[in-house]
Order: sequence, then C-alpha cells, then structure tokens
Amino acid sequence: MDSDRKISVMLVDDQKLMLEGLETLLSIRSGIEIVGKAQTGEEALERLHSVVPDVILMDIRMPGMGGVKATEAIKELHPHVIILILTTFDDDAYIIEALCYGASGYLLKDIDGEKLVQSIDEALSGNLLLTGKVAQKLALNIRNKNSGFEKAGKELELTQRELDLARLLMEGYNSKEIAEKLFLTQGTVKNYLSDIYTKIGTNDRAKAILLLKRYLST
Repeated sequence: MDSDRKISVMLVDDQKLMLEGLETLLSIRSGIEIVGKAQTGEEALERLHSVVPDVILMDIRMPGMGGVKATEAIKELHPHVIILILTTFDDDAYIIEALCYGASGYLLKDIDGEKLVQSIDEALSGNLLLTGKVAQKLALNIRNKNSGFEKAGKELELTQRELDLARLLMEGYNSKEIAEKLFLTQGTVKNYLSDIYTKIGTNDRAKAILLLKRYLST
C-alpha cells in the first residue's frame, strides 16, 4: 500500500457509543481515515455501494444480520477487504465461523488503542490475528474435538473434484474464489459443496472445514 495514502476503515457495531469511541480513537491517527459507520450487517453492505474500505472492524452480535454472516457476504462481494472481528464475545463457534468465512482476525474489545492500530497494520500485511485469550480457546476447541471428527474417517469417499474443492475450502476461499480457481460456475461449486457436506454429515461450513482437515490429514 502507498505509504502516503491513508488506510480507509469502516466501523460496524450496533452500539452507538462504541462506534463513536472507535471513531475518536482511530481518527486521531494520521495514517487512518474513517470512511463509514454501520450498526447492522445489512447497513454495512449498503454502505459498500458507495465506498469500499481497506479494513472493516466488525462486531459479532447485532440485530438482523450479525457479524459472521456479514463477513461471509462482504467477502463474497469484496474478497480483498480485510475484516477484523472486534467483539466482547470469545465463543468458540463464533471464532471458527468468522475465520472460516474470511475474517483476518478475531480481537476482543478490551484491546488497547495502540494494539488495535498495530493489528490493522498487521492484517493488511497478510497476518492472521488472534488475541491470546482467543488463540487459547481455539486451540482447546480443536484439541477437544473427537466425536464429530470420527465421521470423517478413511471410509469417506470424495471424488477428485470434491477433493480439489475441499482443499480450497480449507484454505479459506469462498465459493466465488473457488469457482474462479477451478474454472467452474458458482452454482456448480455450491452443488459440489452441498454433496461434500452431505457425505460428512453437517450443513455447517465451519464444522465441515474442521472435519475435512482431520480427514485429509489422515
């Protein structure tokens, strides 16, 4: 990124005081420009019609479309936008889902201002960001998975094309990006993914990725 250009940031949080606090905190930084604010996922998508920021700071729990679904929708439309989840909730399911749908980090709102700015810079450099508490919970979650993983044993039979899709899915690509890489239509990709989910026994994208990682590593 051009060092003379400011980092454009959009703030998405249903709490007005949080939006104002973040705006005040970040606006005083010479290298950052706040280009939009939204209080729901739907509102964030609407804002993107007029401006596409470099980074979005996204809350998880909001009325209507929450942060996880908003992340998925935004990354489908604008895969190069960096989304950092900034929330008070460190629930395992939220962490896994958000990261699987393309979030570049999961940060808790007790993070200090300097660390938040540093996190934005690191995310733009391609780093995956997790606070200590979040990283610990994620590690414990993966370590303790057992019953669900058993369904993804060697007896699971995936076609070569399904294996190709599964690997890209595990690498964090969304349906549109998978279609581009494999020269398929998005509809075809979604049909393949549906078949994969059926074989694994889950309709949840995050769980499917975890199961596939276990299966393909055996």
